[in-house]
Amino acid sequence: MNLPIQFLTSLNQVTSTIVYELKKVGIYHYNKLTYLFEYLFIKNFGTRYTNEKFIKLPHGPVISNYKKQITDLTQLHFYNTNLEELNKSRKLVEDDYAMKIYIYSNDNTKELLINNLMVYDFLLRVLEKYAYLNTDDLEKIIYNTLPMKKYIEKMKKGFKKPTGGYVLDSSNISVKECAGELSKARKILLKHVEKYPFVNLEQQKKFEEEFSYLEKLRPEW
Repeated sequence: MNLPIQFLTSLNQVTSTIVYELKKVGIYHYNKLTYLFEYLFIKNFGTRYTNEKFIKLPHGPVISNYKKQITDLTQLHFYNTNLEELNKSRKLVEDDYAMKIYIYSNDNTKELLINNLMVYDFLLRVLEKYAYLNTDDLEKIIYNTLPMKKYIEKMKKGFKKPTGGYVLDSSNISVKECAGELSKARKILLKHVEKYPFVNLEQQKKFEEEFSYLEKLRPEW
């Protein structure tokens, strides 16, 4: 399947991998798991992956234009979902929380997966820890991440956008603030895998040893 170049983005690869691995995911978890992946990637590697900024809605951050993103990938036959329900005009409090709209994988979803094995493995660990939490528990975790805490601090100081502002944006928080002190070896490893994405089994085992650093997916809540 030939995908138009504009759709070959790291964000689309991350969300497609989430859908592929879970087979079925609701809009709420779709957005929150993508946010947690990006945030924890920064925490563990000191750099961005998708570069998505995430818009603040009442129940936490969502992909800035998630309806269009999901619509595009559904129309390209990478997802199955109810586009009529997805694109209905709804209240903000319903938009990504109460409305149970699901995205399903299909035979094409696997063609748009993360191709970096180490990043793919990292996403699997995020899903293992967070994908099966209910919405309330997941929301508590989201609101305890540093970008959300910083956003709330801005609101208390008079920031005029309780919804609609960017959560992972340089005006709200920097990569350095999220990352803290990181292993130099981890950064080197990431750069190596980005340069040589197709690795053999022996190298993959070495990556597993390096991932012992990430076992608990810092930070603990």
